[in-house]
Amino acid sequence: MNIDISKILPGDKLLFHTKGFSPMSFAIRELTQSYFNHVGQLIQEGGEWSVIEALLKGVVKTPLDKYLYNKSYDLKVVRLKETSFKDRSEYEQGIRLSNYRMEQKIGKKYDFWAIVFIGIKYFITGYYRKLRKYIPAKNLFQSRQAFFCSEAVCTSDYNLSQLHPYLYQGKTLSDCSSTTPCDIGKSEHVYFVTGIDKK
Repeated sequence: MNIDISKILPGDKLLFHTKGFSPMSFAIRELTQSYFNHVGQLIQEGGEWSVIEALLKGVVKTPLDKYLYNKSYDLKVVRLKETSFKDRSEYEQGIRLSNYRMEQKIGKKYDFWAIVFIGIKYFITGYYRKLRKYIPAKNLFQSRQAFFCSEAVCTSDYNLSQLHPYLYQGKTLSDCSSTTPCDIGKSEHVYFVTGIDKK
């Protein structure tokens, strides 16, 4: 088990490194230069922990136990910083709203074409830097009714803080439609809680 379950709280973000042969996971890690290729959000109901995540079959709620003792994954938990919010009240309300928004996404479709756009964007900016200025900040293939993993987390956390409407974009001009697990894991607005402390 990678993570200490006694340290986690509802609203924490769970980052995944998928081991073994997975072309899509490898491509995400390679293009974003991150150890992690997937992200979900932890929630607790009746004492049971689950992770809400966007998989190819859509946005689902998965029992955390499925991943806790599975050697196919390295896991890392990060948490939003209270200092990224105006005050304690805004922070607590923000976490509750974030969890509610994630739960409302369950059953939505996976935004496959948005992932294709991100792949193209990272490929061009990584290998053809001169063309970088021609790549739009917004995801041209995004669907408002479908989500990929990091987009689901990002849109759930959008505008929670009066200080930082976008918590994962740093100094970039991108929005949630181009957010990656790397952006969430490396954001200045989160801190490490438990698990594999890699970037």
